[in-house]
Amino acid sequence: MLVVVGSTSPVKIQAAKSAFDAFFEDVDVKGLGVSSGVKPFPTSDEETRRGALNRVRRLSMAEPGADYYVGLEGGLSQLGGWMVVKELAVVVHGGEVGVGVSPGYVCPDTLYKLIVSTSDAAGRRTIDEYFGEAEVLSGQGPIGVLTGGRLSRTHASTEAVVCALTRFASPKYY
Repeated sequence: MLVVVGSTSPVKIQAAKSAFDAFFEDVDVKGLGVSSGVKPFPTSDEETRRGALNRVRRLSMAEPGADYYVGLEGGLSQLGGWMVVKELAVVVHGGEVGVGVSPGYVCPDTLYKLIVSTSDAAGRRTIDEYFGEAEVLSGQGPIGVLTGGRLSRTHASTEAVVCALTRFASPKYY
């Protein structure tokens, strides 16, 4: 079975691999760099949703023979007075769409202000400088730093993909 992820990020590819391995055997997962069409740090549910959907749409055109397409997009979501960081997974198979969301956490106010005031090109560097570590988004992610390694961006993204796969694992309920 071929699963294509709309990113070359090792975090997103590993998350999809772990999630699909939990449900299926003989899974081949590959990443393909496609644009989300949204800014690097979406600041609303709608923008995050649009980014994940754009990834799967572009994947299906670039790799028409895949069995599953996975779009993963991290973003911020307004929850009352809090800005919550979460990962959104959109999985498409045979014309059906599965959607899953990771556990979320409140974005520190100072980091939120930096994200919304920073240019897209400087975004990754801003996060690295804020946490005092290199390649935070390519590694454990902000959640990894904030939890002292108890949870990582890969784990959160895996949970989002697992939730999206419920559509296909339990079709009789849908």
